[in-house]
This record gives sequence, structure tokens and C-alpha cells, in this order.
Amino acid sequence: MITFYSNEPVFKIGEAARQLRVAVPTIRMYEKAGLIIPFRTKTGRRMYSSHDIYYLLMIQDMIRNHKLNLEAIKKLLSIIPCWMIKNCTYKTFHNCSAYNENSIPCWLKGDTACFHSIEECRNCKVYKNCPSILKDPKSLFKFNNSNY
Repeated sequence: MITFYSNEPVFKIGEAARQLRVAVPTIRMYEKAGLIIPFRTKTGRRMYSSHDIYYLLMIQDMIRNHKLNLEAIKKLLSIIPCWMIKNCTYKTFHNCSAYNENSIPCWLKGDTACFHSIEECRNCKVYKNCPSILKDPKSLFKFNNSNY
């Protein structure tokens, strides 16, 4: 069965917390750790999509069932081969901080070759793939590196 998760931000933070059965500060803690990038309205209100809810469920699974803390999850996400997912050129990725230093996910760096704004990172296919990576961390090592 294929499930489609919309990227349309429709849930306020309280609604997201209720769906996840957590307190609102827990979601804010995930955001502060850099694991989730909520959509922000013009007034600064956080909004979440069904994709975000699924992503937050994967974070909870890593914490509850795999006994990872937020720093460990952040480290796991930092090794995403974003340069391969985005098909960067050899020159681009070898000069990119996301390739050369992997202590935090690429969307937290701010000085990567492709960074323009955090809102763009929210819509990037690297960030959007995080739930599937957390669901199957071995998928990080299943890429074809024959081009490099």
C-alpha cells in the first residue's frame, strides 16, 4: 500500500502535538535541534504538513525504539549524501561544507553550495527524504557512487 503524505502545511503546532501525543514543547525541541523545519506563516506561526507529522513520528521511533538521542539523530541525518541526491558536480560538492564536514545536516549549515534560505531547505528533496532515511538508515549506504 502506498501512502501519500502532503507537504501542504495545514496543522498548527497544537494539532500536530495532539496527533503525535506529545507536548508542544517537545516539537519545539525537535525544531531547536534542527531536525524539523516547520512552515512559518507571515505572522510567524508554525504550521505542519502530514509529511512533517510522518517525519516527527520517525524521530519519535528513533528515540523510543532505537534509543537514539537528538544529537545521534542529527548525526545520522548529517551523513545524508546530499551532493548525490542533488546531482552536484564534482567541483561543487568538493567545495561544499556539507560534503567536507558532516557533524550537522546540510540544512543547518547555511554555507553550503546550494543554500539560499531555510524555506528552500524545507522544500529540498534531501530534507524531504529524511523520514525514509530514519525509517531505513541503511538506505544511506545503498547509493551508487560509480560517478565519483
